[in-house]
Amino acid sequence: MSHGLTVALDIAGAAPRRRLRKLPVVTTVRGRAVADLRLLGTVPPAHPFLDRVNTANGARRAAAAWRVGRLRSALPLLAVDLMADVDRALAGFPPTGDMLSGRLLDAVAWGRQALSALHAQESLAGALLGAGSSATAAGEALAELAEERGQGLSHEEHEELVARHPVLLALLPPSLAGRTSLPATDNVTVLPRGVDSLPVREGLRLRIRWVQEMQVRMLAELARRLRAGQEDVPLSRLALLRWEELVRAARGGGLPADLDERMPRPQIGALPAAFRLADGEPVAEKSSASTAPDQAQGAGGGFGAGTAWHGHGERPERPVLVVASLDPALAPLLPGLAGLVAETGSPLSHLAVLAREYQVPTAVGVVEATGRFPVGTPLTVDGGRGTVTVPAPPSVPSALTASRQETAA
Repeated sequence: MSHGLTVALDIAGAAPRRRLRKLPVVTTVRGRAVADLRLLGTVPPAHPFLDRVNTANGARRAAAAWRVGRLRSALPLLAVDLMADVDRALAGFPPTGDMLSGRLLDAVAWGRQALSALHAQESLAGALLGAGSSATAAGEALAELAEERGQGLSHEEHEELVARHPVLLALLPPSLAGRTSLPATDNVTVLPRGVDSLPVREGLRLRIRWVQEMQVRMLAELARRLRAGQEDVPLSRLALLRWEELVRAARGGGLPADLDERMPRPQIGALPAAFRLADGEPVAEKSSASTAPDQAQGAGGGFGAGTAWHGHGERPERPVLVVASLDPALAPLLPGLAGLVAETGSPLSHLAVLAREYQVPTAVGVVEATGRFPVGTPLTVDGGRGTVTVPAPPSVPSALTASRQETAA
């Protein structure tokens, strides 16, 4: 992802190459992917005056504008070619059990290169081509799942269904720990139209998920083979290997000496919406949106009203889920929500897309939402405008007003 976004930023002229070579666009902090907001242009530069007077910026942006103008017309065909190449490669892989270990490693390495290209084109498609149609991979997956369940599909047949309809992977996160359950489809009434009907960006996002799934299967098979010679090493321990260590172990170089001492990544809460790194640890910073007018965005779903709920404890009758970030793990909570409010995130994030398909009114980028809307607060959510309001309590006539009314009567 980091390499793909770096390529996209370079093509668009959004950041100088010197900075792109020096700083990663995306990195991991406490096991979570985080992005450099300054490189992505969502946070103003530290020295805006120097940035304006720098003549190199104008030349760089002029050259980028020429490239972008040509790319805008060429990108749809480039994306179609890339998706076709990815589809052919994925269809050409034999069952993992029939592949030699070297071919498994080659497949995972190819996936790393393919993901870089897919991420680059996906980000460019979002910036240059617009939203396109409202169709999403998650919506298509829910429609196909609802149609299959209408024909009496049992829970045990889900794995077979995923193999028959790979678009369902849009509803499931990649994981070595095993497959999570497919979501409910009680309120889904949209008819499936096929993957080819998806707009360019959604098609690219779906291929990203397919390549991730291929890598998961290849890595699981490699881990199984490594365990065959290391019976005392559980699969959870092998999941702590880095890519270079996995390659060395698969080629007979043995496992790292400190593997037994490594600890699994701890479960942590959400990171701050904006932060800087100090010795590798996040230090919260006040977001620029906190001092500006509300920067919330609507992610769709219509209009809803209910009671604020933070996802823990007793679920109210009409819950409006208020969270700090759009964690994909919240997907099972979506059916039946009266609204979804998040402090951070994008209308294009996985959970926001899924909420829209469930017709849950969703607003993202709502500053300090968890603090402003404690549990039990009555809320209304406009998924079109992104506004979240607390309805005013009904007015109660004062005793003096009531007395005057009685006297008049």
